[in-house]
Amino acid sequence: MTPLSTLLERAEAIYLTHGSDSARYLLDQIEKAIREGAPASQICELDHLLQLIEFRDRTLALHGKR
Repeated sequence: MTPLSTLLERAEAIYLTHGSDSARYLLDQIEKAIREGAPASQICELDHLLQLIEFRDRTLALHGKR
């Protein structure tokens, strides 16, 4: 399993690259991984990244910063 610190760094990089489309990007990546028969661990990691991005978006919205 990927350490949380690594997941946080990757989530931040995805957010910096894709901005408000980060969640859509990750959903597309998850769908692609499933279609291509990627290992479950890879799909889970993408899902964890999506959860971090969604949490970030909710937190920013809650504090009126988005």
